[in-house]
Amino acid sequence: MRKIRDLIEIVISMAGFVPRNATIFRIIIMVASLGFSFYLTIFEALNPGMAIIYFLVAEVLYLGFISSVLPENGLRHWFMRKWGDEKSGYRAYETILGFLFFHNGASIGYIVSSSQGTLFNINDRGAIFMVLPLLIASGFIIKIWAAKVVSVDIYYWKDMFLGRKICDFVVTGPYKYFGNPMYGIGQLPAYASAIWYGSLNGLIAAFANQLLIFTFYFLAEKKFIKRVYLTGGK
Repeated sequence: MRKIRDLIEIVISMAGFVPRNATIFRIIIMVASLGFSFYLTIFEALNPGMAIIYFLVAEVLYLGFISSVLPENGLRHWFMRKWGDEKSGYRAYETILGFLFFHNGASIGYIVSSSQGTLFNINDRGAIFMVLPLLIASGFIIKIWAAKVVSVDIYYWKDMFLGRKICDFVVTGPYKYFGNPMYGIGQLPAYASAIWYGSLNGLIAAFANQLLIFTFYFLAEKKFIKRVYLTGGK
């Protein structure tokens, strides 16, 4: 029962809400975000223009936030000064990042469902569609497994925010087989969903999102890992 509860907490945390750090403010933000997502799904189900705008705004805010906050001389220092200490600064950062996590994922899902049939006629589904659910499940399993192995804190880049090592460098679980399972095979569900719905916009959005997160990885995160985890620097 404990393992199931922990797994559920990881999945919810990956979606943008960390249960163990829940506050009334965070709950209100998540409820409002869910309400907005449901509104788009129900009342603007086939509005590709709005979906593109939503995706672009969510993507710019998400990648812009982590790219400006997490580098060595980034705004993480401002968060800690503004909120008085590391713990409070991190909680504020985590709240914002969780909000952006949710809308990043929701915007990709919405752009996929709102532009179905633009890549090909979804009624002409061939044998490949028998494989897509497997790809979606595999991607989610690998991503959740990777998050479980490294912890929710690392998923939210707490180590980068603090600027120091907070755990040992992980080479277990999916990291034994993939160099970067979260940014790599963990992105499969977005591609598979886009193909399932025959969504050209969704396929482009999935690629753009993966390209940008890998760009962040090579320009900032990989340097941090090498400096702090692999060479023992500060």
